[in-house]
Amino acid sequence: MSRATDADASTPAPTALDDALARWDPSTGIDAEVTRAQTRRAAEYLATTGDRLRRTDLVDALADGTTLDRASWLGRAVDPGLRRLADADLVEYRAVDDTYRWSVEVEP
Repeated sequence: MSRATDADASTPAPTALDDALARWDPSTGIDAEVTRAQTRRAAEYLATTGDRLRRTDLVDALADGTTLDRASWLGRAVDPGLRRLADADLVEYRAVDDTYRWSVEVEP
């Protein structure tokens, strides 16, 4: 079923986050679906908290080791994904303190 043509009332409309992740072709050495899903978790967490978070804050909150080990979760999946979302102006990355923050008004 295509969201654009066959969606019923219970199917949410695609969001800017959906669009940005769908256009991203991760070449991280990890399955693209897993990479996108873990990036989505991190982005949604940033949007929910509204805070500027260090990468270590994201690891502590979300990298439980069930999908990927903590180093791979951040370095090979989430960090490249959040950088992609920063390029799409959905997430703000600040190098001076190595933090990310959700930067759009709408929910992910």
